[in-house]
Amino acid sequence: MNKGFNPVEMCQRMTESTGKAMEIASYATPEVRALFEDWVEAIEEEIIKIIKEESNTENLKPDQIAKRLKISEKSVNFFIAKLAQQGELKITGIELVNK
Repeated sequence: MNKGFNPVEMCQRMTESTGKAMEIASYATPEVRALFEDWVEAIEEEIIKIIKEESNTENLKPDQIAKRLKISEKSVNFFIAKLAQQGELKITGIELVNK
C-alpha cells in the first residue's frame, strides 16, 4: 500500500477547494481561464511522466511528486484524483495515517 496517501482525505480537500475555485473562476477572464487550463494540462502530463519514469510506483508518494513539480502535496492529490476520474491512472492503495 502507498504510505501517506489517503483518498478519502484527498476527496475532502478537493470538495473544500471546489467552492473556492468556483468563486475565483467567476472573476476570471476567458484568457485567464485558458492559461489555467494550459497549466493544468502541463501538470497532468508531468505527473504521468513521473509515474512512468518511476520503477517502483508502490513507493511513490504524492509528496515526492509535489517536490519534483514544486507544487503543494494538496495540489498533487487533486491532480491524482482528477487523472483517476478521467481513467488516466488507477489508485490502488489506501491506509490510515496517524491512527
